[in-house]
Amino acid sequence: MTLHEKSKGYNDVWFRIIIALVAAHIIVAFGAKETFFQLLISWIYYRSLLPSFLIAFLLISEVYIVTVRLDKHFAWNTHTVQRIGLQLLLGTVLPSISAFLLATIYFGAFGYNILDTYYLQFDFPVIVIMIILVNVYYFAFYFYRQWQLIESRIANTTVTVKDENPKDKEVFVVQKGAKNIPLPIETVSYFYKDGDYNFVRTVEREDFVIPQALDEVQQKLPTKHFFRVNRQMIVNFRACRHFEPLEFGKLKLIVAPETKEPVIISQKRAKGFKEWIER
Repeated sequence: MTLHEKSKGYNDVWFRIIIALVAAHIIVAFGAKETFFQLLISWIYYRSLLPSFLIAFLLISEVYIVTVRLDKHFAWNTHTVQRIGLQLLLGTVLPSISAFLLATIYFGAFGYNILDTYYLQFDFPVIVIMIILVNVYYFAFYFYRQWQLIESRIANTTVTVKDENPKDKEVFVVQKGAKNIPLPIETVSYFYKDGDYNFVRTVEREDFVIPQALDEVQQKLPTKHFFRVNRQMIVNFRACRHFEPLEFGKLKLIVAPETKEPVIISQKRAKGFKEWIER
């Protein structure tokens, strides 16, 4: 599957509604002598705001539909030149023409000729700028999603490589004072970083210093039993008690023995953790 085949829309209807509402307000309030709060209690303001909002929302949705279809057939990273031309034509010029035609119908409904108004002089340039900014938003959003997809694939590839590593460690040598103690891997609840030192905590709630960095430890552990939940911790499956969803796709993991700080799993690692924990 190529990167652009992943695009199935932007799921941003609230963004389009809000931008359309803001654009409608700017157009209606432009040049008005009343203050913002005076406009809010004026019936004439809402009578003008509603059709302006509908027109703005239709135009933004037109850009959205064009962008989604072009993402599917003319991805930015594989058909760059064609995409630039089509985005300018279908995503900017065509919606601008639609804006003029919809405004013509609107003024005509009230008995005005659009050419006898100040629409082309004041309102139309604002609408064109809005259309351009919406195109810029989808352009940036497209590459942000591609970056997310690449990061996800890199993470999945890393997991696959580790699963194929037959040299999983069975015993870690840990330090306690002057002693070096062999610690069987099945007695480990989790590895964690605290300040400048790395530790291992056992099921018996004992903490031992380990000389290796967590990245090095991770490479030697069986991925079936251990998962890197964040930069500060590698957790054993048996230590996981439950997890709770947080905002922005993050997870809060409860482990035993308990930790001083909450164990937070980032949105980037959350999907992999769920697949790992479900076995």
